[in-house]
Amino acid sequence: MGGNRRKLGARYALAAGLRLAALAVPALTVTFSASIAGAQDKTELSKARAQFQRAIELEQAGNYTSALDTFRSVGEVRMTPQVRFHIATCEEKLGRLVTALGGYQLAFADADSVGDDFKAEVELAVTRLQASIPKLVINRGSGGEAAEIQLDGVELGASSVGIAVPLDPGPHAITAKAPNFMPFSRTVTIAENEQKNVDVTLAPEPELERVSVATPIERPRSKVVPYVIGGVGLASLVGAGVLFGLRQSALSDLESKCGAARQSCPQSARGEVSNLSLYNTTAQIALGVGVVGVGTAVGLLIWQKKHPLQSASGMMFVPSAPNALAGVSWAGRF
Repeated sequence: MGGNRRKLGARYALAAGLRLAALAVPALTVTFSASIAGAQDKTELSKARAQFQRAIELEQAGNYTSALDTFRSVGEVRMTPQVRFHIATCEEKLGRLVTALGGYQLAFADADSVGDDFKAEVELAVTRLQASIPKLVINRGSGGEAAEIQLDGVELGASSVGIAVPLDPGPHAITAKAPNFMPFSRTVTIAENEQKNVDVTLAPEPELERVSVATPIERPRSKVVPYVIGGVGLASLVGAGVLFGLRQSALSDLESKCGAARQSCPQSARGEVSNLSLYNTTAQIALGVGVVGVGTAVGLLIWQKKHPLQSASGMMFVPSAPNALAGVSWAGRF
């Protein structure tokens, strides 16, 4: 009996030991992982401190672009108020005053964790920059009451119109558009400690109507066609005269062979009869063509003289685009 109890106790002890071992393994894993992470953090922090020192040297040497990139790399490891302050200083030196002001203000919010001297330095930078940042006021003028206004390609909301907007020094593009109005575009250059006001005014689109002040010029029509028709008519009249002469000659020959009444014509007179008939018919046709041709040519010449061609030569005044001279566009026409 006692032997059985000893065996049961040994089994319970073994099971308990296995459970404790199972619980201990995750705890050891977490502890080991934490040790590795701590080692990595120390390595990164050591590297970041070296980068911070290098960035300070670049900043003091006036290489603000490289210093800014290096300070930002330091901030990816640990962003402290001092790192924010130096990033803002580089931004300010590069002319990005609005971004620099935001960096100074973030550094000032955490400055208590560094010390009073640092906080005073940051506060002085904020005050100085707030006074030197230029500002631009954009107002809605005539035609711009409902216009879509953009500043440097970014649409301005209603709360940004009519108030002083802080900007970096330099040129800034203002554009606006509205239905049935000409687009507005203007570039404003602003310097430090300066404030400018711009009124956005849009001109109505020009109407499509054109007012013509062209003066018609009369010029004669071409006389080629009447002259050609008249020439054909005259040639036909001349031909008709010749044919009538031949007709008379054939008639005289026929009368000499057949007599005046042509009651008895010999067999040899058939040629004269045939020629007489041909000359008579063609002469009448030629006469008709000649009369019609000459009459048509004369009629065309008279009609062209009374109805000459008209062409306009002058200027067309059109409501112009904004860049047109004196607000009027013109176009010649010949």
